[in-house]
Amino acid sequence: MALGVQHEPPWLAPCGSDFPAADAPCSTEILKIPVPDQQIVVIRGGLYTFAVEYLRYVKEPSGSWRFSGEYNVFSRNSPSHHKLISLWNRPFLSITSDWSQNGAATQQLVESWFDLAQPDFNAVFSFTPDGGQWRFGFGVDRTMHATYRVKQTGQVEIIELTAIVQFASWDPAKASTAFLGVYARPPHERTFRLHSAFVGLDRRTPLPMADFADLIDPSSSVTNEKLMVWALPGLKRIATGSDQTAMGWLRCIVDYAKDTPEKRTLLDLLAKAHDAGAAAR
Repeated sequence: MALGVQHEPPWLAPCGSDFPAADAPCSTEILKIPVPDQQIVVIRGGLYTFAVEYLRYVKEPSGSWRFSGEYNVFSRNSPSHHKLISLWNRPFLSITSDWSQNGAATQQLVESWFDLAQPDFNAVFSFTPDGGQWRFGFGVDRTMHATYRVKQTGQVEIIELTAIVQFASWDPAKASTAFLGVYARPPHERTFRLHSAFVGLDRRTPLPMADFADLIDPSSSVTNEKLMVWALPGLKRIATGSDQTAMGWLRCIVDYAKDTPEKRTLLDLLAKAHDAGAAAR
């Protein structure tokens, strides 16, 4: 209460005694942002604590400090990180957390941006810089790495997110594709929204925005048939190659897929490769 935090539903305190292993002492850090004048208190627990608490305070004209919001991070496999960045001549706080689900074979780091020029303390943009999902031979695996660049058109702020998605993670060089998502925030909006998406960086092949959102979220339930569409160029190279281990993996993938044009194409290529191998023997 001394920090101005109101009563909220219970959360896992980063260094309290909610469970025996969480008795490690707190460490705190204060991030000072001069314009607008504010401070962010970062409370982090010890070795066995996975939560990190961010508390924001804004200085009033009277000189007093006003509590303006909190953000709690729970990281599973790796610690949370933060950094102050300058975008469009304004301060932003970037917080990275680990949302991985080992039981579901999903690895995911999530980076969230907070516009520190706004009165509230809520994320205005989030994306997955690194992640992946493995389907244990029942579907197309994928791993991804995303980078961004920012620009401005008139008063509209724009983020262009480039995602390199590697399908069939055991051999990424044979099955990787670039995707582009364009996010925009007009002056009257608080958050960035996906405006358009494309397969490839030349913007010649549009991609439904819902598909792009599913593709770059490793925890999404995107279907194997849809993954086969995006991965098809690389999967065709596997089907016509000489790597028998890779071709065996691909046969397993198509066996579990529903009947689609992509499945029929791959089955035909695999059959031709099999016949050619038999003839050579």
